[in-house]
Amino acid sequence: MSSTYETADLYLSAYLKAKGLRLIDKRRAGNKFVFIFEDRLNRKELIEEFFNDGLVSITAFKNAIQDLKTMVFNV
Repeated sequence: MSSTYETADLYLSAYLKAKGLRLIDKRRAGNKFVFIFEDRLNRKELIEEFFNDGLVSITAFKNAIQDLKTMVFNV
């Protein structure tokens, strides 16, 4: 089984998804949702990019946010 990375941060999740990390599942944690990604070797670098104004296509980011919200609200 491959390793996973989990985060409840919607915008970080959207950034990671827009950068190509494969979203494999979600789970409820209290009043939040945790997004579960298939981990990759460059995941730490992608997170560092996100917190340091990394660039991503605005269309990809917007679509990723919409996909994540759809997953949350269509449970």
